[in-house]
Amino acid sequence: MERNQNQKTALKKTFSTQNLVMMAALIAMQIILARFLSIQASDTLRISFESIPVILAGMWLGPIPGAIVAVVADFLGTILSGYGTWFPPLVLGPLSVGILSGISTKYIFRSPLAETRDAWKVAVVVVILGILNSFVFGLIGSTLYSCIMVKQDTTIFWVLLGTNLVQRLATKPLTIAVNAVVVTIVNRAVYKPVVRRLVSRA
Repeated sequence: MERNQNQKTALKKTFSTQNLVMMAALIAMQIILARFLSIQASDTLRISFESIPVILAGMWLGPIPGAIVAVVADFLGTILSGYGTWFPPLVLGPLSVGILSGISTKYIFRSPLAETRDAWKVAVVVVILGILNSFVFGLIGSTLYSCIMVKQDTTIFWVLLGTNLVQRLATKPLTIAVNAVVVTIVNRAVYKPVVRRLVSRA
């Protein structure tokens, strides 16, 4: 009984008005970064900094809000950009980022990430998530998209996977480094004076 009550309280806090407003703002930021301020280098490679709002959602609000921001932003972004059919495997990367950033912050570092001494923790999380997103989940999802939606030939998966990997090795390390710097700066500037106060009222 007590466990159920705690779960209801946690769920209510997760979907509080303050959290929903923050999620909406981060979703809007993600769509802008992904759809309007990115460069489509090839069928399988897009250069952008769209992971930043998703990482912040996970770190600030938890894994569930991080996942929601990732999925909703990807779905709405697809509709707004006129790509047509939403391709779920493409959300594997953002989804993993949203969930793992929340899990890392809550269960591994056990820190609100608000103090200067915690800046390295933020950077480490972002770098690890960037590697997983770019070279595991995102790599597989974008290659599947190219095989199924663009080439319509699943037999060339491994060929496209290798090509996609080489392209990502040329651009993603810089993107990951920039993400780490930006997230660390934004977290330091915004979390303590704004986010922590809003979350505490939820």
